[in-house]
Amino acid sequence: MIIKLIAPLIILILWFQNTNGQILTKNDIKLITDQIEQLINENYVFQENKIRIVLEFQQKVKSGKYDAITNPDSLAGILSHDLRSISNDGHLYVRYLSNSDTVKKDIKDWEKQELEQEIRSNYGFREVQILENNIGYIKITDFMHPQRAMQTAVAAMKLVENTDALIIDLRGNGGGYPGIMEYILNHYFDGPPTLLSTTYFGDSTLHPAPNYTSDLVYGKLRLGTPLYILIDKKTASAAEYFAYTLQAHKKAVVVGETSAGAANMNSFFTLPHNLRISISTASPVNEITKTNWEQRGVQPDYPVNAEDAKDKSMEIIVSGVFCLSQ
Repeated sequence: MIIKLIAPLIILILWFQNTNGQILTKNDIKLITDQIEQLINENYVFQENKIRIVLEFQQKVKSGKYDAITNPDSLAGILSHDLRSISNDGHLYVRYLSNSDTVKKDIKDWEKQELEQEIRSNYGFREVQILENNIGYIKITDFMHPQRAMQTAVAAMKLVENTDALIIDLRGNGGGYPGIMEYILNHYFDGPPTLLSTTYFGDSTLHPAPNYTSDLVYGKLRLGTPLYILIDKKTASAAEYFAYTLQAHKKAVVVGETSAGAANMNSFFTLPHNLRISISTASPVNEITKTNWEQRGVQPDYPVNAEDAKDKSMEIIVSGVFCLSQ
């Protein structure tokens, strides 16, 4: 009998450790769901969707769907599934954090790992080459922190500044910090600052934030030099902003697959019992198109399989065609 009880006891101990010993009550569930409703109401970026999301979520709460859930990790998973289904927004979800000490340790570990990753990946600039026919090629896997990556970005752009055309490869680039993306983008604009987009916020106390080009360029401008941007279905966020903006301003030709469609910006908010919720709190609107790429993705001018995008762009360059989307 003692032997038979060992396995269930181990499972119980592991569960207790993983959830920090928390057992949720019905009152806890109400406190959590009430706060979720309030946070979405106060912060969700799309006013027209916010009311519908809250109403549908309230219906699920009133049905008692969550009342019997006692495990906070399980609750987070079910809430995430429901919120995403209601909103069709991948940025709206709930996560469980085991305990505050672990959270602090995880943040420190994450910062250390991020710095190590940045160094190992050459701050996102995996390849910088001059190919045949004087074609520049830059492969950027991530847009790293500008304070640490700027020197590498400047060096990369300097290396290709005398090329006759440039390919910037953003296939697999999930985004990152906007600073490096904005620095490269500045090479294709001159004159007074150009309004590229305006960011709108769900919080009504925050004013819309315009995003302009700047004259921050350490080297030659690339005005009129053919630019080809390679994207695939994993190209997301800041990388999509870069491709979408230059395409909209007729500064670049985009080659590859439709991108991920992640335009919105999310923020995290604390919930009771070591839970936190991610909410889409801001959305950029392009000055030319008056919209963005959320859920639609950036549409390539030349749709090809991701693995063929580089060869296709070189073929177009050699043919002498620089056809910008209309």
